[in-house]
Amino acid sequence: MSKLRGVFILACSLAAVSCTLRQPAVRTDSFDFDLPSAPAGRPGGRSITVLPFTAAPGASGQMLLYRVDDVRYERDFYNRWLVPPARLLTGGLRQWLGQARVGEIREPSSPLASDLIVQPRLTELYADYRNTSQPCAIVAMTIVVMQRQASVSRQVFERSYRREVPMIGISPEAAAEGWSRGVADILTAFAVDLRRVD
Repeated sequence: MSKLRGVFILACSLAAVSCTLRQPAVRTDSFDFDLPSAPAGRPGGRSITVLPFTAAPGASGQMLLYRVDDVRYERDFYNRWLVPPARLLTGGLRQWLGQARVGEIREPSSPLASDLIVQPRLTELYADYRNTSQPCAIVAMTIVVMQRQASVSRQVFERSYRREVPMIGISPEAAAEGWSRGVADILTAFAVDLRRVD
């Protein structure tokens, strides 16, 4: 009897494992910034090193972030950035400045010293759903520019940019589209400001 009971328990355990293995995997969607080409201006003559974006704690997560009321934010487990957004924006900023022809764009690994060093920081990135009839995508960043003089660097520029982009509805796709528009607008403004740095 005990042998039969053991066989029964083993069969039940195998059946439970089989059911668990057949359960569908949780589906998650990944997003990237969809940025247009930067408008090209006159070629700049300076060399510019663009450092990687840093991110404030609220803008550093890979899951999309929604603001649901004045004190609560929610992360979306099922919808995420392809990689952390700061990493996506680093490549986006370098490409944007190169297309805008503000100067020769270099990465930090370049052995050559640059005239200017760009230090960007992502400070806000969320969809604001406090008013569900008027949702908007929020993106904000602070950018510091350092100028190299001999062996010393001095800060010559610091500006904060923030955009609130109306969304066409409440969905991850609408949020990602709004963030992309906001980033493109900020990078356009920064390229213009960077040309004015003495």
